[in-house]
Amino acid sequence: MTAGRSGPPPVETRIVVHDDASAGSERIAAEDHWTGGGMAAVARNDAKDDLVQPAWTAGGSIARTVGRLYAAGADGNSGACTATVVGSRTVITAAHCVRTSVEGAPASAATWDNGLYFVPGYQNGTAPYGGFTVRRVRMAENWQKDGLDVAMLEMNPGRDGRNISEVTGVQPISFLAEPSGPAHFFGYPYTDRVLHCSGVTTWASGKTLLRFPCLMGMGSSGGPYISGDAAAEGTVVAVNINGDGKASYGTALGAFAQRLYQQSESS
Repeated sequence: MTAGRSGPPPVETRIVVHDDASAGSERIAAEDHWTGGGMAAVARNDAKDDLVQPAWTAGGSIARTVGRLYAAGADGNSGACTATVVGSRTVITAAHCVRTSVEGAPASAATWDNGLYFVPGYQNGTAPYGGFTVRRVRMAENWQKDGLDVAMLEMNPGRDGRNISEVTGVQPISFLAEPSGPAHFFGYPYTDRVLHCSGVTTWASGKTLLRFPCLMGMGSSGGPYISGDAAAEGTVVAVNINGDGKASYGTALGAFAQRLYQQSESS
């Protein structure tokens, strides 16, 4: 389900690992928080009709593997990003979706969000495939650098003991990100359903980012850029991180993302 990069040389940087809900009591507390009103509180800000892009209605693996990632910041505020199931127990998102920078301080001083909770296929307040807590987060120490804003989340099994991939399936992932052919962008920009746009990607920021000719906005961070036929089984090649008013930009997946993925899947 994966492919390795043969293009630019590997990015050498230190991986940092953070335990989120590794104990059973922490898992229960996180799930109880989000299902007991936390998700509904975030949803109060969701757009339900005035959508910036069309909703995805073609089903397929996208409807199961792409979902909403909830997080509580150190300041107590809650928010949501987008994430995708890409391994037997691994979900990919943007690093800034799980860590909050401190103004004027280096990236390593950023605070960790907590109680992470992923709802694959989230739609209109429902969790058709259940919800999953996060055991461990892996990302770059200098995650704010272009090309490193990506995180792999090692998921806890669901309450029924099954790994997330047994419930949702897996979206293929490639670490050979290249602008080629049609691509698709999926995200939850504070909407009650996943949105979609298509286009052709181009390189940006010295081939560390992919530029996508589509805007979604806050909440779509971490959303996958997918090459190939999204209605079938397209491949994740980047994760969205920001936009500039004209286009969106995503971290292109290469050697460093592959290291994160391999550690998440083999631990």
